[in-house]
Amino acid sequence: MLEIIRSDSPQATVHIIDDDPNLRMSLLNFFESTAICADAFGTADEFLDNADLSLPGCILLDVRLPGMTGIELQARLKAMGYPLPIIFMSGNANVAISVHAMKEGAFDFLLKPFDGETLIETTLLAFKRNLELRDQTAAFLQSRACVETLTPRETEVFAYVSEGMMNKQIAYEMKISEIMVKLHRGRMMKKLQARSLVDVVRKFDQMHEAKRMKVDTTRPLEVEDLRS
Repeated sequence: MLEIIRSDSPQATVHIIDDDPNLRMSLLNFFESTAICADAFGTADEFLDNADLSLPGCILLDVRLPGMTGIELQARLKAMGYPLPIIFMSGNANVAISVHAMKEGAFDFLLKPFDGETLIETTLLAFKRNLELRDQTAAFLQSRACVETLTPRETEVFAYVSEGMMNKQIAYEMKISEIMVKLHRGRMMKKLQARSLVDVVRKFDQMHEAKRMKVDTTRPLEVEDLRS
């Protein structure tokens, strides 16, 4: 399954966070033997202070840590907007904690001790998910850059067209002539580099997918944030 890690991507890294030094070393040696890049930290604060969160990868996180717990770190990363998938690990089958972690977006929950095959498979699937999220974010940012070149009128037409409305209906809603709608629509499609209605809808959907992913949108898009 190593082909999951794309050759054109930066080196994906699994960040091990556990307060047991023997387990950290064991996991580091294991990942090294499978040609997977890994680093290790004893606490959540150490991880936050030293890990490069801009690179692709995932987190192998112990639930119980001194200071900030694994669950608390999950909440912190979620609030910071980092989409690194989290694989929780625990020596105790605490159903309440595992259910909470999964509801908050954990990628998986492994019980110690876990076998090497399961660990490798889960880690590589988490890498794959992170690369997908990064691709979605990049597509959103590209679409957003195009959308932000639209005038307020063109943005409004963009929203109406994406809802499947005909030019005549849009003209009625905007209280302008159908000729003006066609003019705004043509300019809108050119700026969005859209060749068809399908392209327009795809870019519109990317705006809403970004909101679901909680991608940072530092600048408003007008027209009720594209019919939010």
